[in-house]
Amino acid sequence: MSEIIEQKEIEKHSKYFFIACFIGVIILSVLVIRSYVVTIISSILLSYIFFPVYARLKTVVRSENVASVLTAAIVVLAITIPVVFAANALINESIVFFHKSKTLDFSKLEEKIPESFRNSIEVNEKLKEMINRFSLTIARAASDFLVALPKKILDFFVMIFIMFYMFKEGKSLVEKIKDHIPLKESHKRDVMIKFNGVVYASIYGIVLTGMVQGTVGAVGLWIFGVPSPVLWGGVMIILSMLPFVGAFLVWFPAAMYKLVTGDIANGIGLMLYGLLIVSTIDNIVRPKIVGSRGNIHPVLVLLGIVGGLELFGILGMIIGPLILAILTVFLGLYADEREKR
Repeated sequence: MSEIIEQKEIEKHSKYFFIACFIGVIILSVLVIRSYVVTIISSILLSYIFFPVYARLKTVVRSENVASVLTAAIVVLAITIPVVFAANALINESIVFFHKSKTLDFSKLEEKIPESFRNSIEVNEKLKEMINRFSLTIARAASDFLVALPKKILDFFVMIFIMFYMFKEGKSLVEKIKDHIPLKESHKRDVMIKFNGVVYASIYGIVLTGMVQGTVGAVGLWIFGVPSPVLWGGVMIILSMLPFVGAFLVWFPAAMYKLVTGDIANGIGLMLYGLLIVSTIDNIVRPKIVGSRGNIHPVLVLLGIVGGLELFGILGMIIGPLILAILTVFLGLYADEREKR
């Protein structure tokens, strides 16, 4: 009898020892990879985006390794070429914009403002101060990027390495995860369908649409003679991802400035271009890209982007809305299950 009791005590302590070790290993694992969490998530997202390319290449070359290497190379080219071009243009335009901001004169604009308001605030000085702050922020961001470049290069290589294996083994990994999810088969199927929908909508509906709108806006700024169009185009890409904000906050003030400073033709042209093309292209491109798949509520997009930027940095513009959209998927499944009871 005493041997049986002793055996049970050993089993109980073994269980507690295993749980303690398991928790300890999880904590240590999190500490090991915490600096690369964003890199890992980036790898997964890029693997998802470029998986159709990998699948097509695999049917051609008949080798998973070769297809993975070729797809990873395509990803490298797709990222580095635009980034190098944009970074070079942004740095150059930021320097030019910083020097021009020192000599900007808003006196003509100030003359258009009612005298009562003009006397209470120095409009010219305030606007110049705002422009100076913005240009300093851009210059500081460029400087911080250059300082962190060695770490970013390491992160990039880690990301490519993870992607290589995600292309090869990602599909089987997803199947294993799906098999171990403690849900009914019908719920698993619903989760996967809705998950794919919200991922698709987040990546393509938010990011790609914002890039298209910002690029079209930058072209308009260049056509109508607004300085630093690439710099402002980058700002418009970010603003275009935010609901109820958009590229309007860039092209409209630029058009108004043109009008009040006497450049009537370019001012009217930019105003019409912004209203008829930049502001409407979002309504044309988004339905074409996303269709009816995984539409995300604008409130979730706004909260997700703002919170995601704070938590994950620039990648949070995708991850934040995605997390909140997936939360709504699980809440919907929970509500459906409650109704069936």
